[in-house]
Parts: sequence; C-alpha cells; structure tokens
Amino acid sequence: WTAIFLLCSFSVGAKVFPKNFHSEYQLFQKNNNLGRVIVDFNQKNNQYEIKAITKAEGILKLLGDREVVSKGQLSIDGFSPQIFELKNKKKPKKNILAVFDSKDKQVKLTYKQETKNIVLKKMHHDVLTYLYQFNFESLSKKNYIFEVVDGKKSRTYLYNKVRSELVTTSAGSLEADVYEGEIKGKSNSIHYIWVLREPYRIPLKIEIKTDIGINIEQILVKTNLLPVK
Repeated sequence: WTAIFLLCSFSVGAKVFPKNFHSEYQLFQKNNNLGRVIVDFNQKNNQYEIKAITKAEGILKLLGDREVVSKGQLSIDGFSPQIFELKNKKKPKKNILAVFDSKDKQVKLTYKQETKNIVLKKMHHDVLTYLYQFNFESLSKKNYIFEVVDGKKSRTYLYNKVRSELVTTSAGSLEADVYEGEIKGKSNSIHYIWVLREPYRIPLKIEIKTDIGINIEQILVKTNLLPVK
C-alpha cells in the first residue's frame, strides 16, 4: 500500500474524494476462501468510472467470475450513474445493461435482449456507487434509503446505524460505523456493512447472504487509500 494519492476538488466538510484508487477484498464463507473482488476507481473532469472484478473460488465458481462497471458524473452531492454494466463471464447471455436517463427520468434496463423502463428516483444508484455514496453523507446521519440497480431489478435498500466499533485491518485498527441493511420486499435480505469513518467513507467489511443461499464475508485486504501500519 502507499499513502500517496491524488485528490480531487469534491469535498463534504473535511472530506475529499480521491481521483483514483485501487482496493481488493477477500471473500470468505467462515474460514473458506471464496475468491477476491478487485475494485478500481478513476475520475476526470467530473466523470467517474468504477470497475469491480470478482474472481470466484470454491462454491462461488457456480456463479462464475463477474465484472461490474459503473460510469457517470461525480459532484459535491456524490454519484449520478449514467451507465451500469454487469458482465457474467460464465453465462454472457445474462449480461445486464442499465442506462440512467436523467432527461426522461427513467432507468432503461436491458436483460436477455429485453428492455424495461424504471422510474428514475432520487438517490438512484447502482450496486457499486451506493457503497461509496456514504462518503458524501453526514457522519451524524443514522438512516439511509437508496434506490439501487443491483442486477436485473431496481430495489429499495434501507440502512440503520447500529453501532460504531474498531475493525482490525492490515492498516491497523480502524473506526467504522456498522449499518444493518435490508432490501425492501426481499426475504432473508438482512445484511451488514462496516463503513470506515475517516479519512474516506468506504466499506471495510460486508456480511451478506448470496442468491445461492450461503453467507459470505467481504473483507478489505488491500487499498492505496490507507497507509500501511
């Protein structure tokens, strides 16, 4: 890791958001390695791109490797997605494309060559950008509602802060806010996100149940946003 990074002009209070970063997360089921998620972020002239590649191991190979990309605008209010793509390396027929049309107030979601229109709502994100939108919200805020395109559907994600605690990482013990999340209308969707308090509001850890019924942990193991201890 390195503590050297370039900063952009967007800020919320004392916060700033980087022009680029690289992070890696390890996936676990109990002590079993299920793979790695590699995240790369870049922004230039108020346009951003986030790319997340999942390299599956173990039972997650049933789902195959995936690549998720979000592109759009970045402002002092946070992310405004314009294009969201989910590429299923194992089953490319299941690739998904979502176009966020702010002019027509619609999200045009294409899956298996069929397109449906969804009303574009306030705080409408995709499954990548909403995780980093915390960086643009007040630290004192305890409840969040995000509209999230998380695949072939758009759903309402609800979050409540349940506590703050220290999380042990390769960069030392870091203070995080813990949020209990639920996807409205979806059964067994309770999950938890540990969001770093400073210098950036990024996810340190996620606990969630997958669509194939297994509980997994996604833990930050590498990033150039934090110095090595």
